[in-house]
Amino acid sequence: MLSSFSRFAVRWFAPITLSFLVVGPTANAVSAKVPPADARAIEQVIHDQIAAFARDDAKRAFAHAAPDIRRMFGDPDEFLRMVRDAYAPVYRASAIYFVKLEAIDGSVFQTVQLADAEGRIWLARFTMRRQPDKSWKVGGCELVPTRSLAT
Repeated sequence: MLSSFSRFAVRWFAPITLSFLVVGPTANAVSAKVPPADARAIEQVIHDQIAAFARDDAKRAFAHAAPDIRRMFGDPDEFLRMVRDAYAPVYRASAIYFVKLEAIDGSVFQTVQLADAEGRIWLARFTMRRQPDKSWKVGGCELVPTRSLAT
């Protein structure tokens, strides 16, 4: 349960996502548009990974993680265990809404609004990694609680 972390931004894959507390571009950041086909592919990857978490399909969820994340956890079950234990809103999202897709200084971020099982609203900022085969993988996620409740 995330209650012990509820007042702070929780970092998923902390060694990789150390600087994602910024919600919008900084003064020096250069923002670019993401092509519509990539935007659709990114949404599909995130949606599919969240659906895999909901089914406890560790292999499918792990398949959407970027190679550096897969190396870090080494095993789909260990990856699923980490998400279940530390990221309940992502693990068991009762609703998802894609809010904002940004390309900033060569990095791509998809912000998603999630509702957890208790109806609390969270923002999840997924870092997306383009692969050599042009597919997209999840390279990390920052989870931030809001003060809102789902209606």
